[in-house]
Amino acid sequence: MKIKNLVLILVAIFFEYLRDYCFININFYMEFLEKSNNGFEVFNYTDTIIFNIVENLKINSLMKIKWGMSFVFVLIFIVIGILFSKWNFNNINYKRFLKLYLFGGMVILILSFVIFSLGKLLNTENEYNFYFISLELSHFIQSALYPIVFILIFRYYSFKASNR
Repeated sequence: MKIKNLVLILVAIFFEYLRDYCFININFYMEFLEKSNNGFEVFNYTDTIIFNIVENLKINSLMKIKWGMSFVFVLIFIVIGILFSKWNFNNINYKRFLKLYLFGGMVILILSFVIFSLGKLLNTENEYNFYFISLELSHFIQSALYPIVFILIFRYYSFKASNR
């Protein structure tokens, strides 16, 4: 295995951890704020590092931060997939992969948005079901699974096509 591939895998693992750490702790703090604002006596499970960063923010600001972080993590995992393919595929396969990878990612993001929007038109129970489906699709694009799945599929079909 090439050293740069190993480093890229370690970078992906780091960002996967960082993403979960930040989102989970911001969600803990948002839940704490919501319940304490509603008069409940609750314990704040937010990690100290994140708490020190977000303690003076309101729920609306935290939501905007989460949207911004989502965008940043999508970009990070797009770059990881692009770097891996650039380092490991020949120029023709790299360009073919890039089209598939970026188009596939956009289709998943658009599908996530459409499912979320459709859910808004339904009753509350179904709205939450659609929201969670939409959420999982967007989580896929914000994780190392996105480049891994597309690289594996591309490699499989490239290998299959070359053996014909």
